[in-house]
Amino acid sequence: MSSKEVKTALKSARDAIRNKEYKEALKHCKTVLKQEKNNYNAWVFIGVAAAELEQPDQAQSAYKKAAELEPDQLLAWQGLANLYEKYNHINAKDDLPGVYQKLLDLYESVDKQKWCDVCKKLVDLYYQEKKHLEVARTWHKLIKTRQEQGAENEELHQLWRKLTQFLAESTEDQNNETQQLLFTAFENALGLSDKIPSEDHQVLYRHFIQSLSKFPHESARLKKACEGMINIYPTVQYPLEVLCLHLIESGNLTDEGQQYCCRLVEMDSKSGPGLIGLGIKALQDKKYEDAVRNLTEGLKESPVCTSGWYHLAEAQVKMHRPKEAVLSCSQALKIVDNLGASGNSLYQRNLCLHLKAEALIKLSDYDSSEEAIRTLDQISDADNIPGLLVLKSLAYRNKGSFDEAAKIMEDLLSSYPDLAEVHALEALIHFTKKDYLQAEKCFQRALEKDTEVAEYHYQLGLTYWFMGEETRKDKTKALTHFLKAARLDTYMGKVFCYLGHYYRDVVGDKNRARGCYRKAFELDDTDAESGAAAVDLSVELEDMEMALAILTTVTQKASAGTAKWAWLRRGLYYLKAGQHSQAVADLQAALRADPKDFNCWESLGEAYLSRGGYTTALKSFTKASELNPESIYSVFKVAAIQQILGKYKEAVAQYQMIIKKKEDYVPALKGLGECHLMMAKAALVDYLDGKAVDYIEKALEYFTCALQHRADVSCLWKLAGDACTCLYAVAPSKVNVHVLGVLLGQKEGKQVLKKNELLHLGGRCYGRALKLMSTSNTWCDLGINYYRQAQHLAETGSNMNDLKELLEKSLHCLKKAVRLDSNNHLYWNALGVVACYSGIGNYALAQHCFIKSIQSEQINAVAWTNLGVLYLTNENIEQAHEAFKMAQSLDPSYLMCWIGQHITFLDFNFLT
Repeated sequence: MSSKEVKTALKSARDAIRNKEYKEALKHCKTVLKQEKNNYNAWVFIGVAAAELEQPDQAQSAYKKAAELEPDQLLAWQGLANLYEKYNHINAKDDLPGVYQKLLDLYESVDKQKWCDVCKKLVDLYYQEKKHLEVARTWHKLIKTRQEQGAENEELHQLWRKLTQFLAESTEDQNNETQQLLFTAFENALGLSDKIPSEDHQVLYRHFIQSLSKFPHESARLKKACEGMINIYPTVQYPLEVLCLHLIESGNLTDEGQQYCCRLVEMDSKSGPGLIGLGIKALQDKKYEDAVRNLTEGLKESPVCTSGWYHLAEAQVKMHRPKEAVLSCSQALKIVDNLGASGNSLYQRNLCLHLKAEALIKLSDYDSSEEAIRTLDQISDADNIPGLLVLKSLAYRNKGSFDEAAKIMEDLLSSYPDLAEVHALEALIHFTKKDYLQAEKCFQRALEKDTEVAEYHYQLGLTYWFMGEETRKDKTKALTHFLKAARLDTYMGKVFCYLGHYYRDVVGDKNRARGCYRKAFELDDTDAESGAAAVDLSVELEDMEMALAILTTVTQKASAGTAKWAWLRRGLYYLKAGQHSQAVADLQAALRADPKDFNCWESLGEAYLSRGGYTTALKSFTKASELNPESIYSVFKVAAIQQILGKYKEAVAQYQMIIKKKEDYVPALKGLGECHLMMAKAALVDYLDGKAVDYIEKALEYFTCALQHRADVSCLWKLAGDACTCLYAVAPSKVNVHVLGVLLGQKEGKQVLKKNELLHLGGRCYGRALKLMSTSNTWCDLGINYYRQAQHLAETGSNMNDLKELLEKSLHCLKKAVRLDSNNHLYWNALGVVACYSGIGNYALAQHCFIKSIQSEQINAVAWTNLGVLYLTNENIEQAHEAFKMAQSLDPSYLMCWIGQHITFLDFNFLT
């Protein structure tokens, strides 16, 4: 086939393609290729036709063959590009960038517009494949080309802005070149903005600053960008916040930075970065309360500021709040770990670990010391930093591992003999071993090297406080160093506690001591010793308002199971004040903090007892006695409550337990006597006279034993008188009571008393009681005793003169009782009974007394009955009938009023 025929075939192929006869075109192309295997146009036409016939593989092969034959010709490369763009061909992802790159080379000198179009397509492809550097480089070329073509600023602005959008989303994955190209794009886009200031420009500036803030090494550029935006937009907070946070995190918060923070807080009083900056400034100025307040408020708004948490922990350590400092350090470490490893974050992490270990060691307990050691082990190169080794030694000391602590200390002394903290460490180890002389020398060496450390002065003061006999008597050395420590560190609560001890125990100045204790407690509200001492001294000084204020403040903030000392003291205060329900509530709260405190259980028992809760009080005192079997008081209260509840045998058993431990415990002896007296009265009610006599004999034995130890106690003599008088209704033949000679004025032995002798002894006992304390009740009892003696004389037919004398004495005593207490109906009733006795027969006085008794106690069936008997005796039948009728209505169970009423009915019948 001639050249002319080839041309004709190619023309036919072109026409066929134009007419969309793609198979026909392929035939013509094959005809050409039979003659010319390397015919460029034929291969291109095959590629076009195959693509249209949806045979992408054949089209790709044809285009590639053509491109190999004529690599500088456009058609094949354009065909490949179109093919790859149309079909998601298996090789498109890998081959298309190369095709675009070839087209760029070919278009560069012939068609700038197409070059730009292909360039944009290539960038989109790179962007999809996350090839950020290629995106940046290619787009930069595009912008340069458009600049050379004389593009307008608006177009160039949009191109630079588009590049920022391409790159800003994935800055973390970019290398340095890509980052620099991004920042250049932002700077150019900002510079080419046509409206400054404007909303659009402000948003672009914000995005620029956001990108810069992700790269710590771009601090200079970030500072410049923030300041630039601040100058253009002085009322916008964002650049100020970013700049302040940057300066804070970089540890470079200069005076200028402080001004930025102040400006930010002026714009927004709750600005997180602004408040954090002010907090750091306050920390630098040693204004620790302000620092804690500002940092705490600032971190609420900016909680991911590592430096903010670190400086807050630093301020908390300075204020001796180690628990809070540990939490702040932990928060800072969590943020550092989330940010990932970098040079700056590693440095921050080590700082936070160091401070956390220091705070944990200040807590002093075993678990905190264990955690401190684990924390120190996480710090890079910790074994070569003397300050960290000192902390580790202190942690071992706190947990009781003295050998490990001493080993570290000895190594430090040999390597760093000039460090004050090493000598202080040695001193503390000696102090722990109570080797106070060596501790003193070491602390003095530490102070020679650094005299401005409050902790050294405090520890030396403690050393003198606990040292030998001489310093025990003279605490001035200790005082000197405590005062120096307080001057150097006004937040050291523990030193004010010891100053309180000094003024309380040595000087005896309670007011000054209380002031020191209050100061210590204000600085550290977990210091129970200082708080308790402040409250106790306030009570001693009768300043209950102050004591209650402290206790209320503590209990309001206390969580369940804490602040036992405060709950206990407030409970005791309420108990003393008679506010029993509040006392019970507070003492229960104290027990939640320490369920095994027998003192708390005893106090709770008293509170229950005070409000009449005998059963609950009994349980409380029983619990107290179980926790402390040696507590006589708890057992005594158990017995006393059982006695109140009428469980006399159980009470006797408890009292006996006390007597076995302490024979001279008078309250138990008194209780035993009372129980036997009450059992005797119960036996008399049941007509068990023999048992009653036995019980009275035991009661008198116990009362006598009690009187041997406390003859000055009036109630013991009265109870002995009650026991002697109790058997007045028993037949004389049954009353033979063995009484200890001591009660009768004899030194030893026992004596058997008959009924008249026993009643006479009762009168003498009442007389002794009245000499010690004159009370209306005892005068009444003595009057009744004389009356019982008179009754006994009358029954035995003895001398009437003696009988009259006894009745006169009885009247005298009972009149004395009603003079002392004219409102007691029992006294008036007793006086009335004696007045109408046949030996006296003063019926007018008796009537007056019964009426007075009724007036004193309206519901008084006994007095109405006695009045009825008096009327009956005087033959005033109708009045007697009315009196007995009134008694019946008041107490239908009272037998005597029914008997009297029956007699009046008989008299009525007789009269009628």
